[in-house]
Amino acid sequence: MAKQSLSFALEPRASAAIDDYVADFAWSPDGGSLAIAGGEGKVALCRFDGVASLSLDTVGEHLLGTLAVAWRPRAKSFATSGQDGAVVLWDGESGRQFKRWKPAPTPTQALAFSPDGETLASAAGKSVTLWSGDGEKIHAFAPAASTAVALTFDRPGTDLGVALNGEISVHRIVSSSAGPARYETRRYKWPAACLTVNFSGNGRFLASGMADGTLHFWNRSTGKDSQMRGYDGRLELVGWSDNSRHLASCAGNELVLWDFGGKGPEGTRPIVLNGHTERVDTFAWQPGGEHLVSGGRDWRVNLWRPSKTREAIDVQMVDSEVTALRWSPDGKFLASGEKKGRLTVYQLVAR
Repeated sequence: MAKQSLSFALEPRASAAIDDYVADFAWSPDGGSLAIAGGEGKVALCRFDGVASLSLDTVGEHLLGTLAVAWRPRAKSFATSGQDGAVVLWDGESGRQFKRWKPAPTPTQALAFSPDGETLASAAGKSVTLWSGDGEKIHAFAPAASTAVALTFDRPGTDLGVALNGEISVHRIVSSSAGPARYETRRYKWPAACLTVNFSGNGRFLASGMADGTLHFWNRSTGKDSQMRGYDGRLELVGWSDNSRHLASCAGNELVLWDFGGKGPEGTRPIVLNGHTERVDTFAWQPGGEHLVSGGRDWRVNLWRPSKTREAIDVQMVDSEVTALRWSPDGKFLASGEKKGRLTVYQLVAR
């Protein structure tokens, strides 16, 4: 008898609410806590018992709005930043604030920890700065030509990508046992605003969604620039699958996946996932797995398994627009944040 493939679904486990809309959140490395950025300014710490209970406490705020949150890898602390220009480091157990500073006299719009947790990058206006995990200044790059809208480290943590108007800047951190680190910069240019910066996990490609409605990806070894057109408006959602096989993108209510297996996506037709009735505002690939989730303005959380089917394999209806989706580090749980402030944790189960 042929072996039947398993089907999967999301089962709700726990829910809690904050008196603010959920702008973003981040899981702790052990999957036991979530740090929440409220769009109106609240910072909350939510604890998950791994079974069916969430406890949520508001621990502080950023005046006028919290813009970014990042949990420090391998540590029990997290960072937030906001419209008030401040970066704040928080104790992930007690919720206590233990350091606050302002990198520049403008809002700090983006944060990213290196994979080893030793370096925190911040973007405040045109200022991109590196800090130690404890908030001590390491290096300030020369002011960028435009506002930096996104930051990310590559998987090894040696390259920091910065999305700017007209280019992606990649700053390489060259460590030396004989003295201080050196910094080398490579620029990937395109005459439009770059809205995202996305390294493939295997290090071969760099991708970016553009304000002119194109998707660009560069081969990092050859420098070749390729582009995909046809998106309906600004392309603000781009993300690689964990195995670097697929690059997902979305500028409306359809998810478009490009296959980077074999010779790559050029000259091929993408996988199109159509299961939302209104705009998709967030999606996330499962760490170490093949599942993809999406959510948006139709109050749906859709679960996809693109390698098996182009239909959603599960749909969860929520109480308001979905603003953020994040998998736990082990890929077993999914958290969903909503515009009305609700945070729900689901477990991925086989049926």
